[in-house]
Amino acid sequence: MRRKKQIDVFNISFLDLLSGALGAVIILFISVPKNEAPESSEKVVKALCTKENKLINKCLDHIKKKDTEISEGKLAQKQLKEEIAKLQQALAKAKPTPSKTESKKSGTADVGFDFKGKNVVFLIDVSGSMAGEKLGQVKAGLKMLIASMGEDYKVDIVYFPHSPTQDYYALWGQIQSMSSMTVKNEVYDFLARLRPRGSTPTRSALIYTLQQYPELTDVVLLSDGTPTVSGSRKRDNYKGLIEDINQRNSRDIQINTIGVGQSRFSSGSSLYKFLRGLSEKSKGFYYGF
Repeated sequence: MRRKKQIDVFNISFLDLLSGALGAVIILFISVPKNEAPESSEKVVKALCTKENKLINKCLDHIKKKDTEISEGKLAQKQLKEEIAKLQQALAKAKPTPSKTESKKSGTADVGFDFKGKNVVFLIDVSGSMAGEKLGQVKAGLKMLIASMGEDYKVDIVYFPHSPTQDYYALWGQIQSMSSMTVKNEVYDFLARLRPRGSTPTRSALIYTLQQYPELTDVVLLSDGTPTVSGSRKRDNYKGLIEDINQRNSRDIQINTIGVGQSRFSSGSSLYKFLRGLSEKSKGFYYGF
């Protein structure tokens, strides 16, 4: 890269020289005797003016040289801007285009997900099949996500099931601003206490979430199992569940789904069809890991 030239139209030594010459002219004019012959005075003035002209010409040459350097610098800057523009265009062409389900009109990708807004409830499946590594991954992932959220995000955590007689349980029952480490530490402690248990009453947990939070913009459902009927291990009708939730979602809350346990997610499985279908109905995103 061409090193940028330092542009200084005058340097100190040159200014000293010019100032000294002008000072000498003034002193000589003052010191010339008033009664000296006009011819003699004219010779002195002529000599001084000749020297003065030489200095002025030298000054003009110096300025012209600096102008040339400035012009060259501007040209180099213009060429650099053109190269940067070309590089940006190349990067834009190389950038992958997100799919329709991944791109949102007002997405908030600053935390890695394209949320509709910043009022989010995380709905966590803690059924028996989530035991071991899967629930551990969910806890670690959510902790990192919460840590990255600014104070403009409002969050609550709901897990399901809670007990044989209670299908779900919320941390606060309202969304709270992630404005301080005290609030975030409450979330971390809540996540740390989650333990796997029971079946997968997804329907009742989703209905509760849609009804409980008036400011809600997004739900994130994390699950590894096909929904079951409340209070039993009987499989729920996932197609009917999708339609039921879609009809209840009158506020167009974006429902996003994350499938936990990649081995369970063949494209023909009921779980995949449920999670994918649920997210697509509300223009949400779907991920599986």
